Amino acid sequence: MIFQSSQFALLLIALVLWLAGYFHTGKYVRPKWKIPGKLFFYLAVSTGLVYYFDYYALLFILGHPLLGLLFHIRICKKHHINWINCEPREKYIELQEKWARGE
Repeated sequence: MIFQSSQFALLLIALVLWLAGYFHTGKYVRPKWKIPGKLFFYLAVSTGLVYYFDYYALLFILGHPLLGLLFHIRICKKHHINWINCEPREKYIELQEKWARGE
């Protein structure tokens, strides 16, 4: 696989967006093993899309985190949690644990 510099830039955008999401709410992800798994999966899909579809991969690279943010905002507002700082944290963590169990 040989990447052009523009393709590396797209992958860098993907990494920065993932890290921004992680530092916003990723530290609350339960169980902790999901964090590297999600990073690997997101970057693997992004890499494949960038390699085969070049700039069209931006649809996924930008769209996936944007949909996640919109979902995060909607769920937090529904459960009366501040979506910016995830306060109250106990309520946010409890909600995430329920979500992980499928409730």
